Amino acid sequence: MTKRVVLTLVGAVLALGGLAVFLVLQGLDAADKWSSVLSLFFTVAGFALTLVGLLNRGPAQSADHAVTGGSLHQITHVKGDVVITSGGGGTGSPPTAAPAEGQGGGTQSAHGVRTAGDLHQIDGVGGSVHIEPPTSSTP
Repeated sequence: MTKRVVLTLVGAVLALGGLAVFLVLQGLDAADKWSSVLSLFFTVAGFALTLVGLLNRGPAQSADHAVTGGSLHQITHVKGDVVITSGGGGTGSPPTAAPAEGQGGGTQSAHGVRTAGDLHQIDGVGGSVHIEPPTSSTP
C-alpha cells in the first residue's frame, strides 16, 4: 500500500474511534439525537457527491488488453457524420469539445477482448455512421 492509502485508513479509523468515544460519553439519549443529526448530514453529503459524480462523469471507452487483427476506432460525441474506411483511416466531421445535446454519456468496454478484425466503439454520433468494408486487393 502507498503512504497516502495508509494515512487515509489511519485517519478514518481515528475519526470513527473519536466519534464512538464522543457518543459513549454523551449517554444513550443524547447519543441517539447526535446520531440522527449526523446521519442527516451524511445522507445529504452522500446525495450531493452522487449528483456531482453523475453530472461530471464523461463517457468512458476502454480497450484495455484488446488485441485486434485490424484497426481500433474509439469514437464519441461527434455532431456530424462518421465514415470509417478500411485500412484504419477515418474521415468525417471532427469530434467537438462539447457533446451534442442528449447524446452519449454511456460506457463502453472491450476489456480482455481479442478480435481477428477491426474493433469499433462508437457512442454519441449526431449524424450517420458508415463503416466501409475492406476492399479486395486481388483482381
